[in-house]
Amino acid sequence: IVYWGPGESGKTTNYFRLREKFDGVKLNAGYSIETTDGRTLWQDSIRLTFYFNLKEIKFNIIAQIVTATGQERFLSTREYVLDGADGVVFVADSDPEKMEQNKRSFRELSSFTHDKGIPYVIQLNKRDLENAISLKEFKTGLGLPQSDVFDDGEPVVYPTVALKGDSVRKCFEDLMIQVIFNYFRL
Repeated sequence: IVYWGPGESGKTTNYFRLREKFDGVKLNAGYSIETTDGRTLWQDSIRLTFYFNLKEIKFNIIAQIVTATGQERFLSTREYVLDGADGVVFVADSDPEKMEQNKRSFRELSSFTHDKGIPYVIQLNKRDLENAISLKEFKTGLGLPQSDVFDDGEPVVYPTVALKGDSVRKCFEDLMIQVIFNYFRL
């Protein structure tokens, strides 16, 4: 699972909240390489192992979670991170000043994945900002449907506050369901 989005949108914060939210689930220590100013230089990585039943069949799922650096100067590394991805969480920033970066990053993601059939969810992070962009304006900017949910009931956009962990786990779990259904073509 790849967390993708513009720089400082909250990908690494999602990563740390997932570690907290999945307490009791077997996970490795992960790793993260950061610059001196706290920006992610390469990628964060963690493996979650969890179990579930589907149609009376037990599954042991190991999810490798990585974050792609959002800094523009590392464009060439981002496509590499997507190689072999089973799913993507696109993390956008609610700051209206970052809308162009959101659009550029989403176009980039779409260009790398449009023929690969990789399921993804869209997370609009930092919903606690006083001047947060409206969901309608955000959806319009990215060319998304204005409805709250798709025909299958999945949200078009997951509003989140990764610093507090709000909706981080729900977004991840919904993507995992899409990944499993995509993998088994259920």
